Amino acid sequence: MKIGFLGLRQAFDYYQIGGTESFIRRIAIQMVKEGNNVDYILYQNNEYSEISPIPGLTLRYFKSFEEALNSMKDGNFKHIITVYLLPKDRPEFGLYRKRNSNSITFHFIYFSWPELTVKRLLYFSDARLFPYNGKLFCISNRQYKYVKKWANNTVYILPPVPGGYFLEPEEKPNNKKIKITFLGRIDPGKGIEEVIEIFKAIRDSDKFEYCIYGIHIPEDKQSLKIHNWLKKQEHIEYIEVDRQRYSIEVERMTKNVLKETDIIILPYKRLSSTIDTPVTLLESMASLCVVLTKPFGNIPDIYGHSKFLTPVEGSVTEYALRLLKDIKYENIINERERLFEQNKKLDFKTENVARSFLACLRECE
Repeated sequence: MKIGFLGLRQAFDYYQIGGTESFIRRIAIQMVKEGNNVDYILYQNNEYSEISPIPGLTLRYFKSFEEALNSMKDGNFKHIITVYLLPKDRPEFGLYRKRNSNSITFHFIYFSWPELTVKRLLYFSDARLFPYNGKLFCISNRQYKYVKKWANNTVYILPPVPGGYFLEPEEKPNNKKIKITFLGRIDPGKGIEEVIEIFKAIRDSDKFEYCIYGIHIPEDKQSLKIHNWLKKQEHIEYIEVDRQRYSIEVERMTKNVLKETDIIILPYKRLSSTIDTPVTLLESMASLCVVLTKPFGNIPDIYGHSKFLTPVEGSVTEYALRLLKDIKYENIINERERLFEQNKKLDFKTENVARSFLACLRECE
C-alpha cells in the first residue's frame, strides 16, 4: 500500500526536531516496517529534490503547492494524510479532494488547539466545508470531543513513543543528586524563563543537578536572545540541540537524557506552543521521569493525579521551589511507581499506535 503525508515543509520535515515531526516520522517508519511504501510530499522548498532515508520511505520536496498536488496524480497513492497546509491553499485542496475522492482516500491529523475561539473555528473549518472521505485523527481528547460533534469519522490516537523509551522502575537509576532537566525549544511560550528562574534559585543547593537541552530558532529574536545568554553564562549547564539535524544519535541522546533524569520541567505558558498532547510529556512518562507541568488541556487525564501538576493560575516558579524545598528521593521513587502503572493504562508505544493508525486507513478501503 502506498501512503503519502502532505504538508508544508516547515511543518514536519523528516530532519526537523519537534512534536509533529516525531509523530509523523515514527508512524511513517513503522508503516514501512509493516510493508508499506510511504512518501513525504512537502512543499514550499527552494527547489525540487528527492531523498530516501530508508528503503520504502521517500522525501519529496516541491517548490509550490500546485507542484505537490500534480505529483500525486500519477503516484498511485491509496491514502493521503494531510498534516498542515497554509490557509490560502486549503480551499484548492478541498476541491482537489472532491475531484479525486474516487481514487484516493484523504485523511487529516489535528495537532493543535488554538486558544482563541475565532482561530479554533478557522482551524477546524476546513474539514467541515470540504469533508474528508477518510479519517480525522485527533491527538487529544478535547479535540476528539469537539470534532466528534460534527464528524462520525473521528479517531482519538495518542502520539507514538518508541519502545526503547519505556523503562521498568528497577531500570531507572537512583542518582546521588536529584537530576532536573529542561528539554525543548528555547521559547517563552514553553516556559524557558521560568526554568531559568528555578535553576538560578537552586544554584547553591547541593541536593540538585540541572541542565537545559535547548532548541532555538534563529529567526525568533526572543529565542535567539535567550540562547545567546545561556551560552555566555556559566552557572546553568546548557547543551544546544540543532532543530534541523534529526538523527538516530539525537534520538539516542534523548532516551539517555530522560533515563538519567529524575524531574523534567515542562512549564508551558500555553499548550498552543506545542502539540495538544506534548510528545515530550509522553516520552518523559515512558522514561519514568517526574513531570513538573501545568494541567492544561488533557494533561491531567494522561499524567494522572499528582502534586507535580502545578496550579493553572499563579507562578510555576514559586510552586516548583516550594515543592523542591522539601522533596525527598522517596517522593520521586513513589511517583515513578505511579507513572509505571499509569503507562499501563495508556497505549502509546509506536508499534501499537502505528498499527491502530493503519487499521483505521484500511477501514476506509
